[in-house]
Amino acid sequence: MSFFSALINQTTLTGVRALLAGATLLLMAGCASQAVQTSSYMLPASTPEQQYSNALAVAIAPIRLTGLLDNPGIVMELNDIEVHQARHHLWAENIDVQLQQQLQQHLTLSLPQAKIVAKGQPLQAGLPQREVRVSVNSFQGSYNGNAIVQGQWLLLGENGQLLKQHNFRIEQAIAADGYPALVRALASAWNQVGEQLTATLAEETLGSR
Repeated sequence: MSFFSALINQTTLTGVRALLAGATLLLMAGCASQAVQTSSYMLPASTPEQQYSNALAVAIAPIRLTGLLDNPGIVMELNDIEVHQARHHLWAENIDVQLQQQLQQHLTLSLPQAKIVAKGQPLQAGLPQREVRVSVNSFQGSYNGNAIVQGQWLLLGENGQLLKQHNFRIEQAIAADGYPALVRALASAWNQVGEQLTATLAEETLGSR
């Protein structure tokens, strides 16, 4: 093969490679322009329906999540046997942390005379002391148009004894299509769990010292 033939072949090969590279870049650019934007969500703040005057100290343990809930993607039931975890609609902060913070805020507003802290922080002496433990096994949207919050809470005395146990399942209608409406419905359902706990704490510590 002559020098010129080899050069032509090399030039042709280089041109083909350049063309393929250009096509690949165009394809990648097209895919990038069609990429789905990721959205992140925080639970909105809640306003308690009722206030109680009980003076007590309450420690809220970290919320225990089960199954798919211990992941950043928001969960949606597709039917009675299938669930979907979103890849582009995520919790902005770990949902167990959000739930604990929301519950602490709710109890603080509902029991203005009480001292509400996260477990591990010191409890105020001289007050009836309680601990709240919550496990959540459903915190998701459903194909029936509702947000579902399900789990169990325990109320413990100052010596760790079990005072009350309650299994809850709350369904809240989702007002509109889309993940923002689902997040607001989930927050409303979680707010109802807070109402349950507030009423129980107020009733259980009535007259206690």
